[in-house]
Amino acid sequence: MTSTPTDTLKLSTTNRTTEDAAVGKSFVLAHFSDPHFARVDHIKTRDLFNKRLLGYLRWKLKRQAEHSDELLTILDKELQRTKPDHIAITGDLTQLGLPVEFEIAQDWLQTLGAANRVTVIPGNHDTYIKTDWHETFAHWLDYMVADVQDQPANLITSLDGLFPTLRIRNRIALIGINTAYPSRPHLATGTIGNDQLKKLETILKHLSGQRLFRIVLIHHPPVEGIVSWRRSLTDAASLRMMLERYGAELVLFGHAHKTAHGNLDTPSGLIPAMGAPSVSSLSPKDERRSRYYLYRISSTAEGWKVHLDERVFSLEQYRFVDGRQQDFSFPAGAD
Repeated sequence: MTSTPTDTLKLSTTNRTTEDAAVGKSFVLAHFSDPHFARVDHIKTRDLFNKRLLGYLRWKLKRQAEHSDELLTILDKELQRTKPDHIAITGDLTQLGLPVEFEIAQDWLQTLGAANRVTVIPGNHDTYIKTDWHETFAHWLDYMVADVQDQPANLITSLDGLFPTLRIRNRIALIGINTAYPSRPHLATGTIGNDQLKKLETILKHLSGQRLFRIVLIHHPPVEGIVSWRRSLTDAASLRMMLERYGAELVLFGHAHKTAHGNLDTPSGLIPAMGAPSVSSLSPKDERRSRYYLYRISSTAEGWKVHLDERVFSLEQYRFVDGRQQDFSFPAGAD
């Protein structure tokens, strides 16, 4: 059944009994980004008569030596041990947006868990050039689609018809934003766009009084100073103004290929914005090496408490080990 934006937002009310039962219990969210599955050996000459040529050369000359599919297998086993309640992946699952890369990423996603327990948003590498929906993003649709969509899933044929998305798990609201559109050569900018911003405002406005823990998932950093203008989010200011007005508890992003943390200042307090490096990176530079994050979110009488557990890949031990620990507290969302 086709739904309206209002129908989408009724979800957080109709699930209130389940959400209330979760008060005082912890919800563990795993976040990582930028796996960059690459299958450049499958590329055809005609595929290089566009921006993909630059990505191909960058992979061959630099990134191929740094990224490892084996590490993603190790991550899979690690997640089976840590058992998060949900997984969020903030884009760039592919290197060149090749159909075969989308298929391989789909196979990997299926090893991580059911689609209702894994949330994916796209990155700029996934949209290097305009591609056929059914050969690419259709493979990930179940991992991206909102709990309630404006149109039936089988009629969705573009990211524009899909985002922004809202998924509610217990009392955790996962808000997915798409910033990934084909850009000019030598640019890796992202854009939300006016249509998506209007839909996003509707979601944020209705969630602001629902006493949910609101997490914004986005590929490009909305915080200034993390990436150069060439890789920036062109309408970051519009997003920041919207978050200032309606609020959120946490923003998670990727794209920068390094650990990056900042805050968005709002009238009700600071919103932590936490960035993850490429989860497939074996870089000797600590800030660029693979890691993922476990956010243990607990409700309290005053609001929310979050414990962050960073898991860093150790080159010496060749496994994930404990990294930074941090605690946050958040007041209950204003009505």
